[in-house]
Amino acid sequence: MSTQTEEMKSLENLSGKKGVSIMKDLKEVFPDLGDLATKLHKELYERDVLNLKQQEIVTLSILIAQGNTESALKFHINAALHAGLSKEEIFEIILHAAPYTGFPRAINAVYAAHEIFVENGLVE
Repeated sequence: MSTQTEEMKSLENLSGKKGVSIMKDLKEVFPDLGDLATKLHKELYERDVLNLKQQEIVTLSILIAQGNTESALKFHINAALHAGLSKEEIFEIILHAAPYTGFPRAINAVYAAHEIFVENGLVE
């Protein structure tokens, strides 16, 4: 199996077909960045110290704290669902982050999460 195929399989294990689709779109727009992001995901998320749920909790927390990261946040909310986090757990992460990151960032994260939940049929 080629390295590129292994990287896309790793990405699918992390984030499902939606994540692969998003990364393929990025590769069409800017192949160099898409390739780098795909390689990074494989290297980082195949480590075995933290499980996927733990890795996504960390990633969501950092993205919420940074703010202005809605596209990456949506990608990782989808990946968090794929890793086994529930809608309620994701909302709880956002709530827990709110006093530390600020309410505007938490509110943006809620709307990003809601959009992904609708796409995944978790809410209407």
